[in-house]
Amino acid sequence: MDLISWLLALIGIGSDRAMHRSDRRAEIARLNAEVAGEVGRTLDILAMARPRLTRLASQVATDLPDIHPTIAKFLDEQRDAALQLMKMTEENKVKIASTKGFVDWDKTLHDYQEWRANASRIAPWVQGVIDKYDAIFLEAGIR
Repeated sequence: MDLISWLLALIGIGSDRAMHRSDRRAEIARLNAEVAGEVGRTLDILAMARPRLTRLASQVATDLPDIHPTIAKFLDEQRDAALQLMKMTEENKVKIASTKGFVDWDKTLHDYQEWRANASRIAPWVQGVIDKYDAIFLEAGIR
């Protein structure tokens, strides 16, 4: 009887470990999807701002020749960074779904929580910079 109890306890421990790993995997997948959502939001902000800022910058090209390249460079750099992050989330999605996945799920979960926190700051920061450009154009009387 003791052997059967011991085996059942051992199976239960393995089950608990597997459930813990499965919970971590699900939480990491959720955080990865949230990062992808934040990056998508950033890409949407950039896509909506580009035509407006380009049009406004072209109106002051004679007075402020440096503003158009500066705005274009900012928008391009942020779009490229966002696309790189989106690619990372796609690659991570495959890695999370694989059976091997990560060695230490708890450390990985902590890393993804930090990544999610950082990703949540990207869209507001980009929007803030775009708003500053809009304010500069508004002060110059350009609409």
